[in-house]
Amino acid sequence: MPVYEYHCASCDERFEIVSSLAEREANAVCPVCGGRAVTPVFGGFRVGISRSRLNPGHFERKKGQAPTYKPPAGG
Repeated sequence: MPVYEYHCASCDERFEIVSSLAEREANAVCPVCGGRAVTPVFGGFRVGISRSRLNPGHFERKKGQAPTYKPPAGG
């Protein structure tokens, strides 16, 4: 199940809930004050792939040289 992060406007608490998408609004209650005046917090995320795997050969460089960019074929 996904983890959602919220901020409570009443007590300034930041908290997380584990809930399905369908039930996340019903479960978004501040655990400190019980308030429902909460807003979702959008944080960063990490993608587990390197740019060299995403575009093999586009960012290759030899030791001691600046990287060179090779545009994709037909582009």
